[in-house]
Amino acid sequence: MIIKAQPPRRPTGIDAAWIPQRTLDWKENEDGSVFLLKEKFRNHFMKWLVQKAGKNQFFRIHLDRFGTRAWKLADGSRSIREIAEAMQTEFGDELSQAPERVNIFFGQLAGSRFVVFQRPDMNGNVG
Repeated sequence: MIIKAQPPRRPTGIDAAWIPQRTLDWKENEDGSVFLLKEKFRNHFMKWLVQKAGKNQFFRIHLDRFGTRAWKLADGSRSIREIAEAMQTEFGDELSQAPERVNIFFGQLAGSRFVVFQRPDMNGNVG
């Protein structure tokens, strides 16, 4: 019997024209950096139990300054290409290969279901 392992849920072939849409709540630190809030549990009982114990219900995912800027630019109106161009202009030589790095960043976010993509030519989501 052959069992095939499921590949990770990372979308392949992300188009730079796609528009990332955030799916998580997020907050900003005093220094301007962003952290994402990911729920620890989906199960209602576990949510209740964590809340009853007075514990934090969310994982905090801290982004570096490049990730913070990309996240803030992903407001649902800009494509990946536009975000990469804005970041290249802002960071210059400090951010080498901006289009590829931004594309990989949003691919990782989509693989963790932190963003979904909307195609500019369609109303449906991708990823």
